[in-house]
Amino acid sequence: MRVSYQHANIRGGNESSLVRFTADDGTRACVLIDSGAGVDVDSLLGEDEYLNAILLTHAHIDHYRTLAKNTIHSAPIYTAPSTATVLEHALPEAQKDNDLGNVRDALEAVEPITAWTSILNALEVRPVPAGHTPGGAGFVLRFRDESDPAQQLDNEHHILATGDFTTRPCAGYAGLPTEYPFEIDAVLLNVATSDSPTTVCNESIRTILERASAGSRIVVACSSLTGVRYAALLGTTIETLGRRIPVSIVGQAAKLYQSLEIDVPGVDAYDVFESPTEVLDHGGITIAGPNTPTRGSTRRLFRAIKTDPDGVFVQLSATDQRGISNEQCTTYRYECGNHPDTATIDDVVKRLAPKEVVLKHASGYKLKELQRRFDRCFTWGTDDSEQYRLYDNGEWQAPGWISEKAEKQIRRNQWHANRELPIRTDSELIAVRRGEIDLEAEGVDIVGLEEIFSRNSPQTHHAAVVDEKTACHSTERLENEENSQEADQARQETTTDTTESAHSVREEIRDRLTEIEATLDRTERTVPARVLDGGDETQFLQLLETTDIEPGNVVEVDILVHE
Repeated sequence: MRVSYQHANIRGGNESSLVRFTADDGTRACVLIDSGAGVDVDSLLGEDEYLNAILLTHAHIDHYRTLAKNTIHSAPIYTAPSTATVLEHALPEAQKDNDLGNVRDALEAVEPITAWTSILNALEVRPVPAGHTPGGAGFVLRFRDESDPAQQLDNEHHILATGDFTTRPCAGYAGLPTEYPFEIDAVLLNVATSDSPTTVCNESIRTILERASAGSRIVVACSSLTGVRYAALLGTTIETLGRRIPVSIVGQAAKLYQSLEIDVPGVDAYDVFESPTEVLDHGGITIAGPNTPTRGSTRRLFRAIKTDPDGVFVQLSATDQRGISNEQCTTYRYECGNHPDTATIDDVVKRLAPKEVVLKHASGYKLKELQRRFDRCFTWGTDDSEQYRLYDNGEWQAPGWISEKAEKQIRRNQWHANRELPIRTDSELIAVRRGEIDLEAEGVDIVGLEEIFSRNSPQTHHAAVVDEKTACHSTERLENEENSQEADQARQETTTDTTESAHSVREEIRDRLTEIEATLDRTERTVPARVLDGGDETQFLQLLETTDIEPGNVVEVDILVHE
């Protein structure tokens, strides 16, 4: 058996590969892994070659942009069942704004698989979880080389194509495993990275929850699958915190949420809505796509809040995309690509201890830097579309450009690396399916969020980050609560622990506001303001003239109502 790889779009995203398996009798299988921008599989195949299968890791358009155009030779498109479900909605929707080819042919060629599936007599494939996006998968390709007399008792070899991945779960779908019941000999490793992905995720969730607790109408704009992920995380987080914040997911994102049969308490899905008012609430979160307010559900919802000073628009983007400005609503932008950081990639290679690593989804300087990163495997960081042989004549090959001395050293390092691996068991591979959402495993700092949004704290506990409008309101509300007969009756109906906790929170906020006020110089000025309804009996003041008041300042308010 001979095995070779060829980059299919090195000048595009470099996430796509053509892998060839050639048996001793000349039988050959050509397998395309992902079909991103610029892939023309017909131009890569020789005159006597045919495409045997396409492996699609997940339904992000940078991985399926040319899928329909490369559906040739009756080749099946193997995917995990979750990705097949998403494609039914994603391909027709993406076709509206992109030339994807014959989408109907592609959908007819899709074959969801869960177990080992034969491509040749000596070649099989099956999906494994990959995190990154709801339902995303990597693939293990297993081939047998019965011509190698030295491997008669163990003639199976395994190649792992990671696709885009995280080792963390995603919306309940498991992350990429780093332990298998067999040896991983080679890895086609997607090395797209995100800096501090969990930090950005937590910052965005905290901002969204803070503004919702303050009574804002919030639109979260993102890609459809990112919307599914955030709906699952926000809904589960809100339930864990014991809060009452409605979450709506709308449009195409809602269709995917429903088709994947995700059902998180407190999250309502509206694939169609007549008016933005149906899905926008004060103190509510509405998730929509795409991540820019130029079309689709996001455009409709953005128009409804952009002139609302109490409105909030949150963009979740996978790239360094320009944010929205010059609108009356408050806007935020977070670059929230869900990829591993470099340390995680290092750890995956260490744990798998493969003989070969082919770097994917990178180019230029990053490709060259990673090519020199691993010293216990042969690393192929090529930036061309030539064919390179990985396995031949019973042996995994060294790149032709390294010295004989370097080859010997790497093989010695491989031997030591394999000795350090844990003993493999006969356990089954993890299937690509959704499980319970584990917030901590997904990277959500639930402990930190609980400190801010504790179950027993009133909605005004959000005043830890108050601005000049909410600070005075929080003080006034606390005083009114303590003096009102209604508050006395409510306290009598709660347990002693709850009463003490709520009182402690009030005292903490009062002390914080007093501390802030004591540090400020007092100045007097009359400024007109409009009273805004924040929902949940909460009111805000919108200043109608420009002032030099900074966020965090505390002001005293003398109320003179103009009819």
